[in-house]
Amino acid sequence: MNTISVFDTSTMAYNIGNEIIMDAVISQIDSMFGNDFIIRLPIEDIGRTARRYNRASAYTFVGGTNVLNGDIRRYRQWDMTLHNILVLRNIVLMGCGWFQYENVRPTRFSRWAFSKVLSKNVVHSVRDSYTLKKCAELGLDGIKFVNTGCPTLWNLTEDHISQISSDKSDKVVFTITDYNRQRDRDISLINQIKKNYETVFFFPQGTGDVKYLSSLGNIDDIKIIAPRLRAFDTVLDSGADYIGTRLHAGIRALQRQRRSFIIGIDNRAIEMSVDFGLPVLDERKISELDHWINSRYELTLDIPWSNIKEWKKQFQR
Repeated sequence: MNTISVFDTSTMAYNIGNEIIMDAVISQIDSMFGNDFIIRLPIEDIGRTARRYNRASAYTFVGGTNVLNGDIRRYRQWDMTLHNILVLRNIVLMGCGWFQYENVRPTRFSRWAFSKVLSKNVVHSVRDSYTLKKCAELGLDGIKFVNTGCPTLWNLTEDHISQISSDKSDKVVFTITDYNRQRDRDISLINQIKKNYETVFFFPQGTGDVKYLSSLGNIDDIKIIAPRLRAFDTVLDSGADYIGTRLHAGIRALQRQRRSFIIGIDNRAIEMSVDFGLPVLDERKISELDHWINSRYELTLDIPWSNIKEWKKQFQR
């Protein structure tokens, strides 16, 4: 029996989207290493105990989050201190993404750091083609990458998607994003939702979402649910559609076989729409949401199944 460790991005997180990601990551890890011992490690504060478990593990996975960028000293998506860079080993990327669109070359320090901590014995899995391109720009000798999409997509088979209703529900659950505020966009989103649905729920995925929603006004008839993943699942399972700017809430809706309309506000949603056909509406076209809502829902995803299969195969014993 081996020890397998996983950096858990839902620990000390202000975003429930990380729970959605980790739910998928752990599910896949369980299926790949069913007889091994699994340990979850914090990613924001990697201390002595976490380093000890990393050294004792056959693999340490980082799954589905934006840990990659060209300047890790400026954008600290994980605890990459100099000491941790020198000590950590055998880290494996699992559907990870690039932090944001960048037009600058990666720093020498970042290239050195990634070359130290990432395993050279396996092919790493990234979230989209943009991330794959940026990883190539890192120029890490002996380290290879493949585009598998985010682990949250890995169970969205054709049969699964075929069970999603084509018809609009009479209720909806929506999200907005407190750290990406565009009042005109978000007011338009809410107005179009309220126009088309009898019952409207709001899912506060982030800590500042309710306060931001309150600042937009006219929310008395919106039912705010608890900031818990199980509360969101309950509303989805009751038959609600999903609409909103939170990408992984939209993917969760697809996992629960509900109609999902994701408003693309960053590179994650946009690139995953281009690569895999996720139902993403560019935020600049928010006025088209009404047409989307009232159209027959037909979704075809292009998940890279062969890449996912080959990536998993390298861990089979």
